Amino acid sequence: MNESTSLYRRHRPGSFDEVVGQQHVVRTLRNAVEQGKVHHAYLFVGSRGTGKTSMAKILARSLNCERGGPTVTPCGECESCVTIAAGTSIDVIEMDAASNRSVDDVRDLRERVAYAPAGGRWKVYILDEAHMLTKEAWNAFLKTLEEPPPNTLFVLATTEAHKVMATIADRCQRFDFQRPSLEQISEVLNRVAVAESIELDEGAAAMISRSASGSFRDALGTLDQLVAFGGSHVGLDEVLEMLGAVDAELLFDAIDAVAAEDPKAVLLGVEKMAQSGRDPSQFARDLLAHLRHLLVTQTTGEVPGSFVVTATDAARLQAQAATIGPATLIRTIDDLALALTAVREGDDARMAVEIALLKAARPDLDPSTEGLLRRIERLEEQLAGGGRPTGPAEQSGGPAGGGGASVLGPPDSSPPVGVPIPIDDPPPAAPEAPSTVGDAAPTGPAGQGSDLDLEKLQRVWPAVMDQLAAAAPALAAFFEDARVVGFEDAESVVEISFPAAATFNKRKAETPENRERVAEALQTVTGRGLKPTYVLLDGESPVPEEAPAAPKADGVDEEELLERLKSEFDAEEVS
Repeated sequence: MNESTSLYRRHRPGSFDEVVGQQHVVRTLRNAVEQGKVHHAYLFVGSRGTGKTSMAKILARSLNCERGGPTVTPCGECESCVTIAAGTSIDVIEMDAASNRSVDDVRDLRERVAYAPAGGRWKVYILDEAHMLTKEAWNAFLKTLEEPPPNTLFVLATTEAHKVMATIADRCQRFDFQRPSLEQISEVLNRVAVAESIELDEGAAAMISRSASGSFRDALGTLDQLVAFGGSHVGLDEVLEMLGAVDAELLFDAIDAVAAEDPKAVLLGVEKMAQSGRDPSQFARDLLAHLRHLLVTQTTGEVPGSFVVTATDAARLQAQAATIGPATLIRTIDDLALALTAVREGDDARMAVEIALLKAARPDLDPSTEGLLRRIERLEEQLAGGGRPTGPAEQSGGPAGGGGASVLGPPDSSPPVGVPIPIDDPPPAAPEAPSTVGDAAPTGPAGQGSDLDLEKLQRVWPAVMDQLAAAAPALAAFFEDARVVGFEDAESVVEISFPAAATFNKRKAETPENRERVAEALQTVTGRGLKPTYVLLDGESPVPEEAPAAPKADGVDEEELLERLKSEFDAEEVS
């Protein structure tokens, strides 16, 4: 064959023994040829570059070889084998359904099918991209496919089997071609490199295999391009330079920086990537593939063989999967996916990648609601681990103490729903151990609930209602006019009054389920298990005149607090 022919055409497998992978297809077709039970129609399904057309040509050569055919070992030297490999055989017709998809094209095919083989024993029609035929063309082809003339074989190849009409697929034997593994692609690359006297480094072969995305054709096409680019010696640096791909070391370092919550290392890693001339979008795509490998490894507990080529990569992948937390892993995947979407919409690629990795490494830099949830999640992890929660200032090397903002937000913001709030003013903190949100409200008898009285309960009642509204809005509506009027400390009983006209509301509140919800709200706010009881009172409930009409929080009235909450969390007030 001409030396100018591309590598993937020059090194197509010529027999079943030369096929790498697809063993289920090879075994079935070999047996069919040996036993004389070749079916009249086959449907080859698989992604591009997996060997569908090559397998069809091997089958055609096996049936038409002039030296002992049909045979599973075609000679590759007779006129039939040579012309089939070159695509010039008059008995093996290749058609592209993407450009020959009309009814007229199929009618022309039907007319040619009627003629017997001219030189060989079998007439083979290879219809590539078969899913592109129109419905009308399929209907015109149906009868011919179902009852072809003797010694006529149809091979339909497609990447989208769901688009092939069911009536056509039913008349074919279907074979699904699997994506080759990295090892199988590397095997083909090394075999071709030896045949072509190309010096191919192990790292270069691994990187080409990764970039091929499961396609033998793409891998050999890349090798062909690299030979034209840098000569007969192909190293990892040449592959990275030509493909704009990212070295595995950069990927590992970037994820290490995210896992360590080190924003400086994140930015330095992106800078190193940019200085090396890599494309930021490709860097993000390679990172996503690397994160998927980590996710699978973390979930299954082992590194699948298709993920790596060298043992060094496998060991490091296993170690990194054990280091990074599952929540951080998923967040980073989400952030990078959003960054790639933003790049497609016109955002600067490098900035989008930097922001995504910074948000993954430092949730406190994310002003969105998702960022707030991440900060709460991290606080819960720190508390569960027995450590004292730290703020962003402490994480970035700032002084530990009250000077650093809490991970839950600014010091003057109200605590989120579900976090107990202190009833009394907190005692003065020692200089060496200032309080944080995590230790401001211990629960239980030893905490803030140990010195409750009626006045304090009346003061925090609005917070109890807020907690109840968050958990059960419909139930909270029944307590609109309810007040705390009594408290029995010894029995932990809270007496709650309803106006005389609110009999229905009181009856609803007294159901066991609703009573339990109110008790939960009381415990969340006060840190103490309390039992609510309900009474009906005539007139106004005996609330002390000096009690404030609107809830206060650190000297801030209700309206100001609402404005601060809306500003802090970018919220809207709804009725």
